[in-house]
Amino acid sequence: MKTRLLLLLTLACATFTSSARSISVTHFGAIPDDGKNDAKALRKAAKYCREHKNTTLIFPAGTYQLDDPEALEIERKAIDGTFGRGLEVQWHLFQPQKPYVKGLDFTGCEGLNIEAEGAKLSVGGWMQVLSFIRCKNVSLKGLSISNRRPAATEGRITASTDSTFDITFDPELYTHINRIVQGRYYFYSRQQGHFYYGQVGEGQLLSPGHIRFRSRSHPDVDDVLIIRYCGHYRPCIMVLESEDVNLTNVSLRSFSGMGVVGHLSRNICLDSLDVLPEEGRFSSTSTDATHFTSCSGDLIIRNSRFAGNGDDCTNVHNYYWTFIPQSDNRQFEIRVEDADLHAQSLDLPNPGDTLRIVSRRDMSTLAEAVVSAADSSWTDWRVVVTLDRPLAGIKAEECLMYNYSRFPRVRIENNQVAYNNGRAFLLKARDITITGNDISRSTLSAIKLGAELSWREAGPVEHVLVQGNHIHQTGTADGYRASAVMLTTEAPQTPPRINRDITIRLNIFQSERPVSILLQDAEDVNIEGNEFIGGSGIEQRNCDNITIRGNHFQPSL
Repeated sequence: MKTRLLLLLTLACATFTSSARSISVTHFGAIPDDGKNDAKALRKAAKYCREHKNTTLIFPAGTYQLDDPEALEIERKAIDGTFGRGLEVQWHLFQPQKPYVKGLDFTGCEGLNIEAEGAKLSVGGWMQVLSFIRCKNVSLKGLSISNRRPAATEGRITASTDSTFDITFDPELYTHINRIVQGRYYFYSRQQGHFYYGQVGEGQLLSPGHIRFRSRSHPDVDDVLIIRYCGHYRPCIMVLESEDVNLTNVSLRSFSGMGVVGHLSRNICLDSLDVLPEEGRFSSTSTDATHFTSCSGDLIIRNSRFAGNGDDCTNVHNYYWTFIPQSDNRQFEIRVEDADLHAQSLDLPNPGDTLRIVSRRDMSTLAEAVVSAADSSWTDWRVVVTLDRPLAGIKAEECLMYNYSRFPRVRIENNQVAYNNGRAFLLKARDITITGNDISRSTLSAIKLGAELSWREAGPVEHVLVQGNHIHQTGTADGYRASAVMLTTEAPQTPPRINRDITIRLNIFQSERPVSILLQDAEDVNIEGNEFIGGSGIEQRNCDNITIRGNHFQPSL
């Protein structure tokens, strides 16, 4: 009996050992802090994880170089003008079928645990650094990632007149500026501690590390010009068609695209994520720090810090589709048109999802239908859905369609935003909680709720709680309408009140702008117990059942 029990215990231990493995990247030849390219070894480690479920991959502390020749060539051509100027670089590179480089590919991994406290990836070239595609139960802890050649060039303004300004920069750090000066420009105010825009014309390279720009903006001497070389590009971390993904104590310092992008994924948690500039610099990601499209389950961002990102700290939405009738009157091809596909991936519903058809003119809901089937072709870049019934009386050219079923439960908790371009939190979902955040010096509204029809980003918001936040010195861009919270609907004609059940309470709003809260196309909104310092305005447009009570208003401190 004892022998049989011992045998069973031995087999159980063997089974556990074979199904849950721990292995270090050093096993594959990666050596931290040796100044050599670790790409080959790290890709072997990623391959091992793809082939072995339930792996714990350990990065011992130190710096690992992840260089790729194709990625380095993309970086050079994006900066030196080979791919064009300004947004032409994005138009050239950011296309679904365009080749790109995957740094470490974890496609298909299950039960993956990456332990990387104290480890840093120093990335050579423009690439998608970490790819979690069709993964389940993934945890990434402690890794820091940064482009070695910073994603944006930063130059100190050394002279400024009514018609020109000069910048100086380190040509050894900010390479590839040899002849053509190009990019997308904005400034950082050292005195005010935030970004601002100004008119920037042609730039002339006077000598290595010295550029003169034509400009009527007269920026202050010692302010910083930020030159970014693309709009959107592949993200640092891609979470695509995955579920139960947790990023903890991850740090993204400088990157040529967005920081974290999630698409068609379920249950994502970002805990203690840092998207911040390197020490002594002012820019981090070229566009959004994080961006989530067509996700479901729980989407949690908590205890995280943001600064220097070129656009929103997060944007959560799904898409408005153009739909084209097929020969079967229950079938429609759906397309995302006139918009960026942030994950460069098809967007498609699941059978059983409810789709809403809305008017392009006023976004009113005209019909609903349930998906019976969804067929996709990556080769043809095409999605066709079969609905449970025909759409009688619907003129497809006058309407848009979106997936009413696929929105995550969004929790934005206890984060810090120091400064950024755009909004801190741009949210279009049906269950949103924004609590305990400290938000300052965003150029636009701290919190923007509601669909953006111009970007084809759905949908209206419902069941929103904004509570216990401190929002100060936001909406710094000239002419912006609301500093703290803006709830709007972009429609050519006055829409029905499609944003519903919103509570804004126990917050501190501190601003020099006259309007702190703008409500538009909303009903059942409760604004209570807030403290307004400076900007005390609450504007309403096309609203109903708005309760405003128990708020305290005082002039600027």
